[in-house]
Amino acid sequence: MLDMVQNEIRDYLKRAPKKWTFDGCRMVNHTHARLVWLTSIARGTLDEKINRRAGISDAWRPWYFPVDSARRRHNRRQLIIQFGRPGNTHFPR
Repeated sequence: MLDMVQNEIRDYLKRAPKKWTFDGCRMVNHTHARLVWLTSIARGTLDEKINRRAGISDAWRPWYFPVDSARRRHNRRQLIIQFGRPGNTHFPR
């Protein structure tokens, strides 16, 4: 096992699989694995990168999507603007 380098990019260049390897009589392309690894390194804010590098894992919440919740909130707001609140007789429906 190779030692981790302090800089993530240098560590990636040192430990990532080679782009091409020979497997018997054919060449195997490992570019996809390299790009997935590079994407995981580049993901997140600076604080998230520092915590990930230190081994502190963030709580992954697969049900939480801030973009989707903002869309739902906007759509609800547009319905209220257009039709008024339910049960309110002051706004025409």
